[in-house]
Amino acid sequence: MKNWQLWREDRAAVAEELEEGHRLEGHNSAFGDNDLIVGFLMVEGFWSVLVETEADGLRKENGYPARILNGLWALCELAGVERIAQSGKVLGDEALLRMVGFQAEQIEEARAQGRLRVDPETLANHLGRISQASVERSWWEHVKLLRSKRWYRGGVYAVDGTMITIPYGRMGNYEGAGKMGEACGYRLVVVLNIDEGHERVVGWALGPLARSEKALLGEIFKALREQFGRLGDWMKVLVMDRGYWGSAFLESIKRDEGVDYVIRAGNDDLDIVSDVEGMSRLASTVWHEVTEEHSRLGKMRVRMAGFQDVPMFDDNNMDHGPCQAVIAEEYDMQGRRLPERPRFHYVTSLPVDPASVESVQAVRAYYRRRWAVENQGFWVLTKRWNLDTLAARNLNAIRARLNFALQLYNAENCCVWKHPGSFQEELPRLKRPPKGERLGRPSIMIYTPEGKVGAFQVNEYTSLIRKAFKAKVRQGLGQGQSIEDILRDL
Repeated sequence: MKNWQLWREDRAAVAEELEEGHRLEGHNSAFGDNDLIVGFLMVEGFWSVLVETEADGLRKENGYPARILNGLWALCELAGVERIAQSGKVLGDEALLRMVGFQAEQIEEARAQGRLRVDPETLANHLGRISQASVERSWWEHVKLLRSKRWYRGGVYAVDGTMITIPYGRMGNYEGAGKMGEACGYRLVVVLNIDEGHERVVGWALGPLARSEKALLGEIFKALREQFGRLGDWMKVLVMDRGYWGSAFLESIKRDEGVDYVIRAGNDDLDIVSDVEGMSRLASTVWHEVTEEHSRLGKMRVRMAGFQDVPMFDDNNMDHGPCQAVIAEEYDMQGRRLPERPRFHYVTSLPVDPASVESVQAVRAYYRRRWAVENQGFWVLTKRWNLDTLAARNLNAIRARLNFALQLYNAENCCVWKHPGSFQEELPRLKRPPKGERLGRPSIMIYTPEGKVGAFQVNEYTSLIRKAFKAKVRQGLGQGQSIEDILRDL
């Protein structure tokens, strides 16, 4: 017959025993630094959205509740776990297991047997049971939460795509993967709000590698319309790189969606480029010079000119204009043309006054903000959130994992924005948590032989140990013991 040890949570009693210097059993949690972000997730509602993601592919309840497994995977993401196989450092952490809903006796049983409470394979199987429909419900609930808080800012958005390739494997081993040249894998397209310091993902789509980024963007637009109505009512400008070029496509964004666009011309052989180059040589063209600061290239001088009502033809010679255009050339501060930098041709539906340096420069400034997608978007998503790492070979698991990572990316950006100071400074400034939740998560678990358990922050534990140390020294000196004997006892 199986023996069970039941533990009763009693911080006060455990603290008293610590102060008195009793011999107790303690286990350290390695993730106390995540207290602020976890607390923020809880008080702002992000945690609830994540853990309530439905595992609708589960035929019957024969294991851990989905809420617990969702919470564990969210903690794995926060801890920077790159692959499910490396999730042991979270799955074996007692304080974190308690936080997502495991009881103390369950954790202690696993620890005593030298095993993880939940094995990585269970997590992988759980992600695979979250359907595409469930992922979509979870994602749009997350976006609605952000919109309700007005945490999308400024109305300027950018779109970009990235490849998630399959290393050392064959396409057939991964569900839904595609092949392009020698590479195989998936293509991810993300639309971000790029107000500086407030980068937030608003929509994303995943497809096989050979899928057109414009087609995936169309899927995102369709879903955004269904959720929030006409795009132009809340999205003012969409910034794209030259890979999204297409005259009919650009016209439709302005005509059908009511959204202005800023894009680089698809290539230097386009008619629109030839037309703008010809106009740039006219004596009436007004040129402006401004100084810019670039993170990689430093200071530079930029020479620009703007043009109105430029016709934009497609391959069938159909006119999809008029539009506006801006030419920009980059020089060093001594006036020498930067040889490695091309002449830029920007195309936009926004109004441009060729005589106004502010109007012309605004178009280039919009496009430069697109770098937030690569520098603050995909760079952070791949380096911090390991976005290009596949959770499994199952397409449901891949989508579910992206849903967790992208939601947490948004939430972490919001947390940094709302609470820019250190953990110690910011934790007291968090709003009161929902009923039943606690902030300042404990990182040291203490067990007594009588079946009591207490959870403490490091500073709380240190203070109690210091009191016990002083008490033992005073007691020993009062009994006439030498310092050597006291230290030996300690």
